[in-house]
Amino acid sequence: MDAGVFDLLPIVVCEVAPVRDEAGNITDLEWIDANTLMNQTILPDGGSIVGMRIFEFDPSYRESEMVRAVMDVIKTGKPGTLITQQGRAAKMFAKIMKTTLIPTERGVLSCSHEITDIAQERDEALGKAELLRVACDSAIHGITITDGDSKLLYVNDALAALSGHSAGELIGQPISHLFDHPAVEAASTILQAAEAGQTVKHIADSELIAKTGERIRVSVALNSAFLPGEQEAVYITHIQDVREERRKAHELRDALNRAEQATRLKSEFLANMSHEIRTPLNGVLGMAQTLAHDDLTASQAEQVSIILDSGRALMVLLNDILDLSKIEAGKLEVSPVESDLRHKLSGLFKLHEAVAEEKGIALKMFVDPSVPSQLNFDPVRVRQCVGNLVSNAIKFTEQGEVMIVVTCSPDEDSQNMVIVHVTDTGCGISADKIEKIFDSFAQEDGSTTRKFGGTGLGLAITRQLARMMGGDVTAASEPGRGSVFTLTFAAEAADSVLKKTASNTVNLPSRKPRAGLTGCRALIVDDNAINLRVARTFLDGYGLEISEAGNGKEALDHLTSDAYDIVLMDIHMPGLDGIEALKQLRMSASPNRFVPVIALTADSMHGDRERFLGMGFDGYVSKPIEERALITAIGQVLSLSAENEPVRAAG
Repeated sequence: MDAGVFDLLPIVVCEVAPVRDEAGNITDLEWIDANTLMNQTILPDGGSIVGMRIFEFDPSYRESEMVRAVMDVIKTGKPGTLITQQGRAAKMFAKIMKTTLIPTERGVLSCSHEITDIAQERDEALGKAELLRVACDSAIHGITITDGDSKLLYVNDALAALSGHSAGELIGQPISHLFDHPAVEAASTILQAAEAGQTVKHIADSELIAKTGERIRVSVALNSAFLPGEQEAVYITHIQDVREERRKAHELRDALNRAEQATRLKSEFLANMSHEIRTPLNGVLGMAQTLAHDDLTASQAEQVSIILDSGRALMVLLNDILDLSKIEAGKLEVSPVESDLRHKLSGLFKLHEAVAEEKGIALKMFVDPSVPSQLNFDPVRVRQCVGNLVSNAIKFTEQGEVMIVVTCSPDEDSQNMVIVHVTDTGCGISADKIEKIFDSFAQEDGSTTRKFGGTGLGLAITRQLARMMGGDVTAASEPGRGSVFTLTFAAEAADSVLKKTASNTVNLPSRKPRAGLTGCRALIVDDNAINLRVARTFLDGYGLEISEAGNGKEALDHLTSDAYDIVLMDIHMPGLDGIEALKQLRMSASPNRFVPVIALTADSMHGDRERFLGMGFDGYVSKPIEERALITAIGQVLSLSAENEPVRAAG
């Protein structure tokens, strides 16, 4: 060995030869050559190990891993390698060493070099590989890895359990062994895209064919990946058993369909019940209103007043329940139209002013100049929301005042946020009950219902309606000092909306204002005798000449033979109903072809008014009929001037 060359190498080099006894058995090993780094490793204080015998130098060498490897090379004559952290060099450098052992004529040449970084990277890679293997083997869903020829390289335990095959039965098999033909064809198309260099990510439903032949509905997620240093992609497939998931999805769909059907049936039921309840209620309230105009004793007048108040309370309850049901069913819609907010609020103010005066409460209203005179909003729903807040404020205020303050905050895109504050000096609400009062059928506590009455639906409906109109309802209150309820809703500027005319509206000739109702000829059409009597009783007091018809056909017969100034038409009647009767009248050659027709109906769900006006009716009055509402509707249709407003005749 050229010692000069080996001394320059950054590796530990030595050559050992066997020492044999007379029988030829190896009794020791002798260092017959060594470079400088080897000498420094064994003899750090200086000197050379050449000529020394290893076992005599250190008997522990006899059992060392290195000596065993050297002995194997001597016996077999074949080279060997050894990776170790033992041995003097490894311990001295605190490194991992790789030793190459080469047989020579005299013994074995040993060359050792450090591979610490390589070994650590190897160990890390092995650790990660083990972690991934454990993760895949322990995964809940099936996992496979296939090569470019679709042959299975790996299957995890979950897939084996799902398919009924062992891993050994699947490894090396084409993946078509697990899936039906359509799924394999789809996978082939995807793999072609991968071969073109595209990254594959694909999720689809398929059927896994189990060992028993059972077809199992699964969700398959396929993606491609490249192993380090490899040019060809491998394909990783995640397979999830979705039988239970799909079953639950079907059950949910069925449940949803049943719920939607139940909602439809409930809506139909409520609409029918609304009609059926309003019809007898119309008789009760109608007759009570008629009685109120008679010459009654004080006791009788009080009793009639109680009947009217109770009937109206029942109407409020009915309307609230219908509205809440429509909201819950998602059937209630907001219908913005161009309207005068000041005018609507003024009418609402007058309606509640008398009630406030009866309790000795001052009712005040201030509308800020910032509120435009014309806005696009739903006047019915805004009136309902503000009415609920004002009604509550008056109900819960024993003394002091109720104030309505209306302002407007312009927004972008011609939008305005209208803000209505309703302030009272009533009993107030404790802080922990503020949100509870907005729940359906909820009030501050049970005593509230007993003392003040009500269903607890008003505020719940008001908040939901406000949110449907792009706003909200909030409350601030302090017990004993009163409350402030704030309603907000979005309203578009009126001049930003194109006015549209319904194509199905009949354009009637303009009518000249009348001096009053006295002498007007009215035809009342209704199949219910009580309803006919109520309407006749109301109209008799205003001097109208009245005729009656029990259904649409009778009404057309009357309109063919006699002249009339107005028709009050019920909608739901046997034989020819009110809607069909109106159509036939407008298309006829009757002299009454364009006579004004008011829909007089128990259909009073939200949107019914607009629906009937769109059909060509000139007016709409819902049952149970309020005398004032009926007379006002007739006056508007007949274009009575304000100074000639109808007045009930005395008597």
